[in-house]
Amino acid sequence: MTDVRTAAAPSWVPIVVTVTLVQAVLALMIRVLPLLGMPLTQASGVPPEAVGQLSSAAAFGSMCFFLWGPTALVRFSSLQQLQLGCVTSAAALLFCLFNRWEAMLLASFVIGLGYGTATPAGADLLMKVVPKARRATIFSVKQAGVPLGGLAAGLLLPFVALHFGGVPAAMITACALALGSAAALALWKGAMDDSPPPTRALPFRDLALAPVRLIALLMRDRQLRLLTAAGFCLGVAQGILMAFYAVFLSDHAGWSLAAAGAGFALLQGAGVAGRITMGWLSDRIGNPVRALSGLCFVSGITMALLATIGPNSPVAWILLLSVLAGITVISWNGVFLTGLAETAPEGRVGEITAAGTFVLFSGYVLCPVLIQTVFAATEGYATGLVISGLAPVLAGTALMIGARRRRDDMTKG
Repeated sequence: MTDVRTAAAPSWVPIVVTVTLVQAVLALMIRVLPLLGMPLTQASGVPPEAVGQLSSAAAFGSMCFFLWGPTALVRFSSLQQLQLGCVTSAAALLFCLFNRWEAMLLASFVIGLGYGTATPAGADLLMKVVPKARRATIFSVKQAGVPLGGLAAGLLLPFVALHFGGVPAAMITACALALGSAAALALWKGAMDDSPPPTRALPFRDLALAPVRLIALLMRDRQLRLLTAAGFCLGVAQGILMAFYAVFLSDHAGWSLAAAGAGFALLQGAGVAGRITMGWLSDRIGNPVRALSGLCFVSGITMALLATIGPNSPVAWILLLSVLAGITVISWNGVFLTGLAETAPEGRVGEITAAGTFVLFSGYVLCPVLIQTVFAATEGYATGLVISGLAPVLAGTALMIGARRRRDDMTKG
């Protein structure tokens, strides 16, 4: 595909901004229910720690899209896929207004499906318009839209809930943002080459076998196995933090809904800077695997430090840890994908990164539900946070051992 010339920057910068903002809005949509977890669980008659089920359901929805969505939507252009994701997420969120826990779980799953469109469709659009020399930077900026959406959710939604009509008003605001994003994408129709591939029948047999083929690709190479395991373990800590942090600040530290939202926003804001910074640092090191192993250790340490937070903890300490968590626990995803891409066999980068993301999201699905039982059994959050932090520490150790063995093999060879 022909790259757009650098001189054409005014023509591609707006679509980059649009795609990044859509990424942020879809990230906001997936954070709505966990962020409003305290009032939602109270209204539904379930304990606060049950909010982890909502995050798991959303992650499961995204996993399903990663496996089957791009093939199922082959007749849709990338713009149309993003629009469908926004509209679907908005419609699903409206079901939560009934305050039925079952409806919220179903809505979370569908919102996860909608969120899943952001990665493949957004990447396809950027590949069509961004000059090759600037793609790495622009893709990092796009991925920073994920914590940016969390930051916006933490600042905006509790404020709307407290001052403009409660939780229903916050949900309707989120829906309006998603529908507005779909409308903004419509403005680009016909302004760029975004034609879908030629129409063809859906290969249902291939769809059914997709998970097996993806995992088989990862299992063929030791380095890929280690990287994928590290991504899963890092996802354990990240998934728990994203699922429970707002509820943790409200239920455990005693913060109000607005204050917990601000703490969550601070975490996400640090994550915006952290993702870009860690990508730059990984490039400076010149070895994403080494950078990822370091992030494993600092993520584990951060989770242990978060376990020290209690009802009487100084506000400054909690804010400091929120920033630290954003820089460490939230910031590694780009480095992880880079490691997979550079290790992948030639011509298989897309499949390898899809497979690695699938495994990563499986951690987002399983761990919030499992750690919820730990929170309930221990009647607190500290033990669950420490356990969540052990996973990336073990992964970092495995990466270091694997790197040493790889160097030894190369020396012997």
